[in-house]
Amino acid sequence: MTLPPRRGRATAVTSAVDAFLAQPHTAVLTTLRPDGSPHLAPVRFTWDPRARLARVLTVRTTRKVRNVLAAPGARVGLCQVDGFRWVTLEGSAQVLDAPERVAEGVRRYAERYWSAPPAPPGRVVVEIAVDRVLSLNC
Repeated sequence: MTLPPRRGRATAVTSAVDAFLAQPHTAVLTTLRPDGSPHLAPVRFTWDPRARLARVLTVRTTRKVRNVLAAPGARVGLCQVDGFRWVTLEGSAQVLDAPERVAEGVRRYAERYWSAPPAPPGRVVVEIAVDRVLSLNC
């Protein structure tokens, strides 16, 4: 397991963690409701190791999006698990509906999961600027 980052420094991501995050698993996204209680939602996501950016496609009306919008810059956690291996990505989230940002999320999703994602009305992308990475057995 990695240690928390030092103030102002990003946690290192090993090649084993990057390889695990490239596998087409689902993850659980944790956001906080306005009352402070956690909301956990299974999601498909993509990981951009160069930008240290995780992306989740969803729709604006979901609880996870409403939670992030209620607290701009909110910290979230995204955890991918496979047996006794797991990686948690933590960072600040933002909700974007700019066509080019959503399109990039769609492109990366199709590459990772080998099919285009659903295209419901109100689709947005939640982008997580990852600054902390925790892992076990990766």
